This record gives sequence, C-alpha cells and structure tokens, in this order.
Amino acid sequence: MKSVLLIALMGMMVGAAPALAKSSHNELPPGLQKKVAKGGQLPPGWQKKLNGYHRGDRLDHDHYHYGDIYDMGNGRQRVEIEDRVYTIIKDTREIIDILNRR
Repeated sequence: MKSVLLIALMGMMVGAAPALAKSSHNELPPGLQKKVAKGGQLPPGWQKKLNGYHRGDRLDHDHYHYGDIYDMGNGRQRVEIEDRVYTIIKDTREIIDILNRR
C-alpha cells in the first residue's frame, strides 16, 4: 500500500513539474518584447496595471524589468515606463513618487 502511494505521489510531482517551471528572470514574454522593441505599445492589460499604481504600492517585477532603470543614490531608483516616471526604493520597489510625462 505504501509503495502504491509513493508511486502515485511521484507521478503527480513529475506531471506537475512543467506547470511549475517559470523563467529564472522576470521579463516580458518574447512576443511582447519584440512588439515593444519595434515601437509598439504595451497591451491594454499592462497599461491598466501601470495606471493603477499609487504611492506606497510595490512596482511589479515585470514592469520593473521592462522600464529604463536609473540609480539616484540614497537607495532610490528612477524607473521610466512609457509615459510615466516612478521613483522607488531600490530594495523593496516601493513607489515613493509618480510623474506623468503627457
């Protein structure tokens, strides 16, 4: 009985491995990277996420890696994403200021 349970458990783990696998780096999906590199805009869902940020929120890893990042000193960074500039705390990605460039 124990061997049957062990085999069943191992089978579930092996079957779930591909579903649990994620890329080791947090970037935009390859197709989206290509679109943006050609001058396209982020899809509406990503734009909505960016517009939904407020001071005190944490900038998502994907958005952080998508933006142009500049160190400002004192543990702060400036992240430029499309028409917005976020000032964040470097270690926590907490947003301390948001500027619109429109």
